[in-house]
Parts: sequence; structure tokens; C-alpha cells
Amino acid sequence: MRNIRTILLTLVLQAIALGAYSQAITSVHGTVSDDMEPLIGATVCEIDGNGRIIESAITDLNGNFTMKIQNPKDKIRFTYVGMKTVTLPINKTTYEITMESATELQEVTVVSKRRARGNSLPIPERELSYATQSLDMKEFEGLGITSVDEVLQGRIAGLDIIGNSGDLGSGSTMRLRGASSLSTLTNANPLIVVDGNIRDVNLDNFDMASANNEKFAELLNINPEDIASINVLKDAAATALYGSQGGNGVIELTTKRGVPGPPKLTYSLKLTGTFQPKGYKLLNGDDYTMLLKESYFNPEQNDNASANVPEINYDPTFSEYEQYNNNTDWREAVTQWGMRQNHYITVSGGGEKASFRISGGFDNETGTIIEQKLNRFTTRVALDYNISRRIRVSTNFALTYTKNDRNSDDLLSIALRKMPNLSIFEQDPLTGKDTDRYYQMLQTASRIFNDNQKSLINPVASAHLAKNQQRTYDMTPELVINYQLLGTNYDKTQLNWRGSVYMSIYNEYIDRFYPQELTTVAWRSLPSRTRTTN
Repeated sequence: MRNIRTILLTLVLQAIALGAYSQAITSVHGTVSDDMEPLIGATVCEIDGNGRIIESAITDLNGNFTMKIQNPKDKIRFTYVGMKTVTLPINKTTYEITMESATELQEVTVVSKRRARGNSLPIPERELSYATQSLDMKEFEGLGITSVDEVLQGRIAGLDIIGNSGDLGSGSTMRLRGASSLSTLTNANPLIVVDGNIRDVNLDNFDMASANNEKFAELLNINPEDIASINVLKDAAATALYGSQGGNGVIELTTKRGVPGPPKLTYSLKLTGTFQPKGYKLLNGDDYTMLLKESYFNPEQNDNASANVPEINYDPTFSEYEQYNNNTDWREAVTQWGMRQNHYITVSGGGEKASFRISGGFDNETGTIIEQKLNRFTTRVALDYNISRRIRVSTNFALTYTKNDRNSDDLLSIALRKMPNLSIFEQDPLTGKDTDRYYQMLQTASRIFNDNQKSLINPVASAHLAKNQQRTYDMTPELVINYQLLGTNYDKTQLNWRGSVYMSIYNEYIDRFYPQELTTVAWRSLPSRTRTTN
């Protein structure tokens, strides 16, 4: 009986000593080899109960390794390409591991099923029937492309894209299904979907009839460098994914995400020059004045009609003589060479469980019309974390800030109709030299200009004196959780749950100022547009 007690006491003491020993393990070392030689670059990992890597080390040229231990209750795993994985408990400080070959390969069959992802769970493509066309953005790397409509131009069959104007930020009108669209709305532009989220333009007090200008351009404010692929659904069968709102066609944009690997930093700079074609040749001031005189002479075959128009007689005694004896090229005065700068930087990377991609872009552009400037800042953050094989959490955050200095009037249209014998600046009546004040045709000028030239302002003065600035903030934060409840095998019955929280925050600020000095009409006679100061 006494011997039995002694044996039990000895076992208890040994167990206590062993537990205390294991608790004292803070690091391990050893050698990893195969049947012939040490293994160089074998991976040694400390893993927890869920298989997550806590610490890791790599064997050196002699197969030796040393690694810190965070929790002795975890396990230690040895892996090497072509060798069977060895997993052991952490109960000692020295390991001498001989790994066995795993060259016996069995046949592996990989089955891939393409799925179309709409605004809900993915749908197998074999269950859909529609005309579609896809673009891979790798085709456009290094090209001077700044918006999605430039990418799609001329590359999608049946997609018509027409620029609204040459103004910066004016956007484009898109027609994917033409006038035969099922939609009864006045806006027939295709539906824009970014990462499964519909970009809705139905803002408060938003007129759908004018949705083909700056408002629709805001949908395409995504930096092309952030786009991985574009998928265009052309016909009405796209409603299988997006319902009746896809009746005008759908343009699906998929953005880039991080991939496992070491952090990678990229930077790109694009410089682009733009210009306005001259178009048809315009008359100079002398030719224009002569044609006016002939138009008044021909009906009556005398000079009396034109003699009553001092603005075209070159009479030095006329008080405004110096203002009407010029050869002004108004089109040349309001156009310029435009310059576009696009800066873009990204940081991406990830590991076994998580991946990330952070991007930022800055665009600075001057238009081909004077005093047009556009500054745009874009940033996008994409984070993915695999909690397990079944649970994946993704977060997305996008911010676009745009500052657009636009013209208050259509300067090019005015320049093409403005009298070329008029001066841009007021001229001194004695010397004929330009002053620092812009010239506007007086309302006391001949009545023959009432319905034409008197209503045309000085386009150069409008560009420099009037203010029409638009600032927009567009933020789209999103949180997505995907949970495959019954497993990941597509050949078996699945029950998948996808939960997402998506917000679209849009703010717009418009600052306008139109000074009275741009017209010689009395203040009370001005239209309400010109009386708006903010």
C-alpha cells in the first residue's frame, strides 16, 4: 500500500513539473532535414487552435531555425514544398525534424463556374441569357485616360457616347439601347453599378430631364486606375439581375482589391495636352464692316442707310470710334491650349488572412476655354479579412472631391457671333491704346443691333469677372459580410448569407457671382440670373 502511494505521488509531481516546464517555454530551436540533407527555406510556424499563424521562421543554409513562442498551448508546424506537413505540440525547446517526401500526387480536378454578381448574391451565368461585353482594364494601362466614358468610347458595340460640350466636367450622354429603350423616363442613360452597388442619381430636387450633363458625369467620377474590369449588359434581359431599372442597359464596374504578398508601392504621372480646332474661317473687322455696308446699300442702291450707322462708318468724330475700328479674333481670345496632369499612387499587399489596397489620385486640368480649371482628388480603400474559410469581411471606402471653376456663359458660342470690329478693352479716345477696363456695347448704339449684338456680352470679360465655382464631395463607405453556412462546395446544396451596409453621401456647393459691369443694361432690366450674387 505504501508503494502504491509513493508511485502516485511521484506521478503527480512529475505532471506538475512537466506543466511548469511547458509554461516556461518562450522559444524553440532545432534542425529540419530530409533523408539526405538539411532543408533550406523550410517554414516553421506557431499555430493556434483555429489554424491561424501566430509566429513563423525560416530555416537557414544548414536547416537550423530559432523562433519565439507566444503560447506553449499552441502547436508547431513544419512545412516544405514536396514534403509532408508535420504538426507537433510545443512541449520541448529543441526539435530535430526529418520530413518525408509527398511526391505521390493524385489526380486533382478543378471546376470553375462563372457567376454574375448583381446587387445581391452571385447568379450562375448559365441561368442568364443576355448580350454582354467585357473589358479588362489591363489593356489601357499607360494610356492617358481619365474617365470611364473615355474607356468605353468606340470599344462597346451599340454604345453611343456623345460629349455634352468641351467644358471641363460636362460629362457625356450615353445610349446603350437607343430610342427603343423600355424605360419611359426622359433619362435613357444606362444604369451604373459599382461593385454591385447601384449609383443612384435621384437626388432631391434633381431633374431627370437634365441628367445627361454634370450630374450624370458624377457617376463616372471613379478613377480609371481603380477599375479592374468593366462589364456591359446590353439588352433588356439584364433586368434578370437589376429589375426594370436595367431596361436601358447596365454598365458594371469592378474595382481592384489587394492580393496576398509583400507591400507594393506604385506611382504614375500622365501629362496630356488639349486644344480647340479652329473650325471655319471667320471675317476680320474690316471685312465684317464692309459686308454690313453692302447689306444696307443693296436694297436702296444708296449710302444713306449705312450713313446712319456710326458704328460701321469709321468716323473719327464719333465718340466710340476707337471701339469699332478693330480686327478682333474673339475665338482666339477665348481659347487656349489645355493641360491635364494625372497623379496616381497605390499601396497594396496582404497575407494569408487579410489583404488591403489603398489608392489616391489627383487630377489638375485647365480647359481649352480660358479660365476653366478642374481639380479632382480621389481615394479608395479596400480591406478584406478572412475570419475562416466560410466567413469573409470586406470594407470599402471611396471619396471624391472635385473643384470645378466653370464659365458663367457659353464663351465660344458668343465669340463666334460677336462683331470682330469691336475692341476687347476700352480704348483711349485720344491715343487709341487699350485701358484696363473691358468694353461692352452701349445700349445707346444703333437700333440695328438690338436683337443681336446688344445681347452679347464681352466673352473675355465674362471669363475673368464672373464666378461660377462648383465643389462636390462624394463618399461611399461600405461593409460586407459573406457567410457560407453549409460549406464551400458548389456541387452540393449551399446556404449563403450576404449582409452589407452601404451609404452614399453627396454634398454640392455652388458659388456664383455675375457683376453688373458685364452689361450696360439697367439693373432693373437684368434677368434674375445676372442678379444672383451667390
